[in-house]
Amino acid sequence: MARPVRTSRRQGLAGYVTGLALLLVLAGGVALTLTNTAAFARPGRGTLLDGQWTDAYERRFEEGLALRGPALAAWAWLRYGLFAEGSPGVLVGRGGWLFTAEEFQLRWDPASPSRVDLDTVRQVRDELAARGVELVIALVPAKARVYPDRLGRYTLPRELAGRYHELLNRLAGLGIPAPDLLGPLQEGRGRGEVFLRTDTHWTPRGAELAAQALAGPVRLILAQAGSPRARFVSGDGTQREYRGDLLNFIPLGPLAKHFGPRPDSVVPRLTSRLDPEETGLFGSVDIPVVMAGTSYSRGELWNLEGALKAAVAADVLNVAAEGQGALQPLRALLAGSVLEDVRAQVVVWEIPERYFK
Repeated sequence: MARPVRTSRRQGLAGYVTGLALLLVLAGGVALTLTNTAAFARPGRGTLLDGQWTDAYERRFEEGLALRGPALAAWAWLRYGLFAEGSPGVLVGRGGWLFTAEEFQLRWDPASPSRVDLDTVRQVRDELAARGVELVIALVPAKARVYPDRLGRYTLPRELAGRYHELLNRLAGLGIPAPDLLGPLQEGRGRGEVFLRTDTHWTPRGAELAAQALAGPVRLILAQAGSPRARFVSGDGTQREYRGDLLNFIPLGPLAKHFGPRPDSVVPRLTSRLDPEETGLFGSVDIPVVMAGTSYSRGELWNLEGALKAAVAADVLNVAAEGQGALQPLRALLAGSVLEDVRAQVVVWEIPERYFK
């Protein structure tokens, strides 16, 4: 993980305040124990053996934990307000921008089910080809790569500096279309945010830029296959407040409204079909594009599915899933008959760059 750069004086102040706060927390825990009268009650043999004494102690102790929430919020405020830090897992950048620490991680457990390697991608390509389906990779660049100027005191490790384009080159070497999404996102951020400040994911605008970049190879495949096409159009929904997933790492409680990063303000994009849906024999429907991947594809707020439908002028079946990594939804797709049922011609597999081994 990238290391924060601090002066020695600030390090000394941080250590002093952190130590003092830790002592206060420990003192509070001791005080809660000492004020629990159940702890000093002499249990009879029966009450000890049947658990009554333990139950009484736990009940009184839990009653004393009413101060736990405010104490945790105060501790979080100290870390965030004085040192711009959150709980492990988040990096606090400039102007309320938050980043997942996973993007800075150099080493992963190779057995992690979330990880993807190029050998696995090659196997997926071959299995799909055997079923008459082509593969397109949507390689999602790290948010920290798109917004390095919002990182504050952090920088991506040098070992990760060229990873994104290196992966694109390797995918090209496998003969797999993988359009560059980083360039359009970097260019597009000048006309509006393409990633959410308080979340790991892109904004609806960022997802739309990614879909437009993916449209080139997908449309070419569909044209060569003579796949059915359809017209879709996207429009703005109602603006709403959105509390990103990274705010969970700054548990300020009631203090969040006054001291924490403000939630994102998002205008969702809503996509509708202009052409009537055509059904075949026995009510079957051809869906030429299937999209698999992570919450970057699944999330309704950023609407990658709808943006891709409009960009490629074809229907898209979304089998992505949240919280399962990039590989599991793809494996579930390959294990079933969905590709044959909808007569798919192309699979768009969305993979965040940080998931590659």
